[in-house]
Amino acid sequence: MARALEGGDSCQAASVARVLQAQTIAAINARRVPAAFQEPLTSAVTDLVGRIRCVPPPAPEHEPGRGKKKGHHKGEGGD
Repeated sequence: MARALEGGDSCQAASVARVLQAQTIAAINARRVPAAFQEPLTSAVTDLVGRIRCVPPPAPEHEPGRGKKKGHHKGEGGD
């Protein structure tokens, strides 16, 4: 998660945080976390998930002339 955040991939970090949250809940439900730690652990993980916002990278800018077929001009081609 930290590596994803440091690399600027907030969406990957958010995904990893949600997996951590699911694993935490599963561990608590399986009684693998002592009762004294359940609430603080759940709170910390929930806070972490809430603090990471997925911000997709900006769409690449459209380059002028890109995507047009060469040799075709308006008014040519008989379409």
